[in-house]
Amino acid sequence: MKAQSSMEYIIIIGAIFVLLIPLLYYAVHESSQKIRLTHAQDAVASLAKTADSVYSFAPGTKRYVWVNLPSGIESATVKDNTISLELQIFGDISEIYSTTKANLTGELPFNRGAYRIPVELLESGLVQIGKANDTTPPEVVWTSPLGLITYNDITLKAYTNEPAFCKYDNTDMDYYSMSNNFSGASLYHECHIGILEDGSYLYYARCIDHYENVMNHSALINFTINTTGGEGGEGENETNETYESIPPVINLISPETGYVDNDSIVDFTYNVTDNSSISFCELIINGTVNQTDPSVTRNITQSFQDVILDFGNYTWNINCTDVHGNKGQSEIRNLTINHTLDYDLPDIDLISPADYTIRNYWLTKFSYNVNDITSGISYCTLSIFGLLDDYGSVGWNIVDSDAVEGADNDITLPLFMGNYTWNVSCVDDSYNANTGYSDTWHLRINITPGEEAFLDSCAGYCGYIGYIDGVCRQNAQKCSEYVGGTWESGGDEHCTVETGDFCCCAQETI
Repeated sequence: MKAQSSMEYIIIIGAIFVLLIPLLYYAVHESSQKIRLTHAQDAVASLAKTADSVYSFAPGTKRYVWVNLPSGIESATVKDNTISLELQIFGDISEIYSTTKANLTGELPFNRGAYRIPVELLESGLVQIGKANDTTPPEVVWTSPLGLITYNDITLKAYTNEPAFCKYDNTDMDYYSMSNNFSGASLYHECHIGILEDGSYLYYARCIDHYENVMNHSALINFTINTTGGEGGEGENETNETYESIPPVINLISPETGYVDNDSIVDFTYNVTDNSSISFCELIINGTVNQTDPSVTRNITQSFQDVILDFGNYTWNINCTDVHGNKGQSEIRNLTINHTLDYDLPDIDLISPADYTIRNYWLTKFSYNVNDITSGISYCTLSIFGLLDDYGSVGWNIVDSDAVEGADNDITLPLFMGNYTWNVSCVDDSYNANTGYSDTWHLRINITPGEEAFLDSCAGYCGYIGYIDGVCRQNAQKCSEYVGGTWESGGDEHCTVETGDFCCCAQETI
């Protein structure tokens, strides 16, 4: 008997552990997820606050921010007015972001750990966070002298759109070959030349920024000195060039004239030659500018890639303009597109939680349905913005790459106590990648994650699947006695013999 009793005792203890282990795992897992989410939110909020702080001071102001980055970061972006982290959490990719008054540049680490991140206001007015990832060459936006001038003792001047080092020469060449340096490493650059004879002068200027991005074509500083009051300006200085007047020559490479395209995506390739640098080239389709490329290199193959055209017949050619303003035009070719583009937008209907729902449970399932007349669905994004009761805010953009057209799709998230707005956008798989948007709904969460482990109760299960309340009853038919009540068998496991075996969920508090 004692042996039998011991065995029964062991079986009972084992059964209890079988029941408790999943609950313990769930509690630990949810707590870990919540901590990771909190660290990500704190990181972007702290960096954004510091960026706006240094933005209010003088260029060169630098602050350091300690942040704890969680594991699971897929990407980190510092761009325009937004700092964002894409975090793998709760089975989906969630974007946690914060916005700033300042325009931003820079980059953040991906790996888990504590980091001391520098935040600095640059001379350009940008706030740099961490390391910069600048791959764009600087531009000269203004030069002086310009045109006809009646004074002597010349100082060449140039303004750039970002901090840079600049050089100049009286012949057009690459930056490293130019022989004369401007002073100034910020936005303003100048060089005193001194007294020059009356006549016409032309200088070429190129710049390199602090990240070694180099201008690939020259800016012009051209002026005429006439201090005598005569006509002047027509001569040629022995050390400077006159204006070059030969237009660029453009040779089209592909597609050949009469080409028939069957997928609506076309690459237009060409080659341009000229005695001077090329300012820009234009793709002309049916007599109208379709695209402009300001970064053209002479004598090598250039292209306008992935140009999307709808069904029909087209003419196309390339125009190029050099730094002197001389414009060249290629031959005109014919092209036929044998594919009709999809312009239909995905149609999205939100299902739950209903607009202006008030939930007493923090784990929330968002449901929606999407359809598209012409194409399939590539992916959908659940966008949520919340104003929390502790006066903070949170924003998520969660991509649902497994969205199924014509079916109910669900994304489940834990939410903090606060007020939220949410919507869903979907992108179809056509070449146009048409994007459709749902209505925006409102949601109130009255509880913070961790305040109760509600999934061990019928009421908790009902709250999780979208009801307001729930209770166990001995008879499933009794569920209909409650307003909006219905039997949900998935919650029966949380009911007992004493309370009743059937979980009844209701749309109003029981």
